[in-house]
Amino acid sequence: MLKICETINIHYIPDEQLFYDTIDHILENSENESASEIILETFTALLKLIDSQIKEIETKVNIQPSCCKGCAYCCYFPIITTRLEAKLILQYIQSLPEEQKQDILGHLFNYFESNKEQLEKVCSIDFHEDPQFKFKYISEQVSCPFLDRSSNTCKVYEVRPTPCRTYLNYCHPNVCAQSLMPRETFSYEFLHEFYMTALNEVLQEFLYEDEDLGITFPDDVFHIDYLPKLLKEELCNKS
Repeated sequence: MLKICETINIHYIPDEQLFYDTIDHILENSENESASEIILETFTALLKLIDSQIKEIETKVNIQPSCCKGCAYCCYFPIITTRLEAKLILQYIQSLPEEQKQDILGHLFNYFESNKEQLEKVCSIDFHEDPQFKFKYISEQVSCPFLDRSSNTCKVYEVRPTPCRTYLNYCHPNVCAQSLMPRETFSYEFLHEFYMTALNEVLQEFLYEDEDLGITFPDDVFHIDYLPKLLKEELCNKS
């Protein structure tokens, strides 16, 4: 794993400009779209760009992740995200065809009902102060709200949070099966800053528009918490 890290450092120089180019392209071609549509389009496009940047790195370094569809060990990790991203994921769900939307919303309702006590326990772990918060959270084996446990697949794969995209295993798949917190995994978390900065730029373009975006700026950008907690709060606010 150390050799892979060293090779990536040699062959890859992060290019923040790609993220700005993406939002510029969207803004230049969004004349007939509402502000909320543009923000959602930007959100999904920047997430796809993270994926493509990782693919580019893997190609240059000649590596392939051992992660595959149906492998869900990391779907029990604590996902910490911004309130903004939780809101945008829910906005994405609302934009889906009715049958798919109702399926996901029903799944979330059942998830929060069946995991109520465990969620209260894990979401009370202080991720700012407790150095063992990851292990404590994972030990409870509470799945991600969007994991379909019948197929071990993600209900919102297209807009899954950045930690789900940037955390990868390049070693044997058993590494994840044999340890709650494998040391051999790799994270491209440095891409998150580029993504959030670009998303923030687009938000500021529409701050003073008449349209109600349902976003509190800048609070939603800087408020971070466990994904299940944020989702439940936002769903309760909408009901």
